[in-house]
Amino acid sequence: MKLRFVLWMVAGLLSSAPVLAADGIKIGYVDVRAVLVESKTGIQHRADMEKLVKDKQASIRKEEEKLKSLQQSLQKDALTMTEAQKQEKQKSFQEKVQVFQKMAKDAENDLRQKDADFTNKALEDVRKIINDVAKAEKVNLVLAKSEMTVLYADEGMDLTQKVTEKFDGRSGKK
Repeated sequence: MKLRFVLWMVAGLLSSAPVLAADGIKIGYVDVRAVLVESKTGIQHRADMEKLVKDKQASIRKEEEKLKSLQQSLQKDALTMTEAQKQEKQKSFQEKVQVFQKMAKDAENDLRQKDADFTNKALEDVRKIINDVAKAEKVNLVLAKSEMTVLYADEGMDLTQKVTEKFDGRSGKK
């Protein structure tokens, strides 16, 4: 009976050992959104995307103006055309409208894809950097800071700036 009691006591002490060791656990957090948006790479990506958007919008506006001009020409010439000519011109115009709509949709998809590609690649790099920073800072656990994840944390636990600096340094090497 005494042996059983001693075994239970030892088991109880051993199971509480991780709790006692928890005092040495260091936790940090990173605002990944801030790293992606406020880093040099993120700022450059945003500038590149804005330029690409402007270029695509200019191209779309140019095609839109061509369509408006063609439509006005069709309306003006409609009085002098036969019914068959009107139908043929209208069919041609509708095909050009469809090409225009496809061009606009493709431009939007292209922009969305470029942004997603950047985000995926950057997140992969940021995760590696978070691992490096956590090891260097001897942090046992790193959480993602968002409104839903970290409700309160001491400022000393914030690794965002260190991760951003390393991300900026790494992306400049490429």
